[in-house]
Amino acid sequence: MLRHPRSVRAIAGEIGAAADGALNSYRDGDVVEEPHVTDRVLGAICDRLGSRRIGGLVWRARTLRTSSGTAAEERRHGADLMGVLDINIPGYHAKKGFLAQAKKAEPGTPFRVRDWSALVAQCHLMLARTPDSFVFVYSMEWGIRIFPANSVVGLASSDIFQLYSRGVSGFFESHIECFIGDPRLNSTDIKTLDALIDLPVERILELSARAAA
Repeated sequence: MLRHPRSVRAIAGEIGAAADGALNSYRDGDVVEEPHVTDRVLGAICDRLGSRRIGGLVWRARTLRTSSGTAAEERRHGADLMGVLDINIPGYHAKKGFLAQAKKAEPGTPFRVRDWSALVAQCHLMLARTPDSFVFVYSMEWGIRIFPANSVVGLASSDIFQLYSRGVSGFFESHIECFIGDPRLNSTDIKTLDALIDLPVERILELSARAAA
């Protein structure tokens, strides 16, 4: 996007702080399964951002659960999360997104063979739709780490922490700066997913930026 370093870094930092704080519910044992952790993380991001004005831009976040929609949406198998970025400011407009699968893992503890095979297969499915596909790993020791799906499918072992990863703040800073994001994933409308060969998504995080009035 157009250079707004103060706004971009600040909002990415807020997203990271919210996500990392929400992971405490997993560390404390309040939530256990990946979908529930993801719900806590997305809810924390939306609660923290609200309608945040930083550096001349107004940022908003909202989440949607597509699995509560039509039966056609519920029958399909797909990603855990789609992130959509919608920037519309004077002199610049972009809409794009990414896909992600969420897993629990700890450094030094490889996935079980069956679980790793399933994750690799899921990464292949996401990559068939978009190269902007990732694995969000929830770790009690390392926090939330984000790995490119391209790296996961190329790993001979099943210890995902052997790969390079990013934290939430760094990932979203690159996403907002438009180093990460597929323009085909440009809407929260289910038709966007249908256009990508019928790949469903259970949760959508939409982040938008507008010029402050």
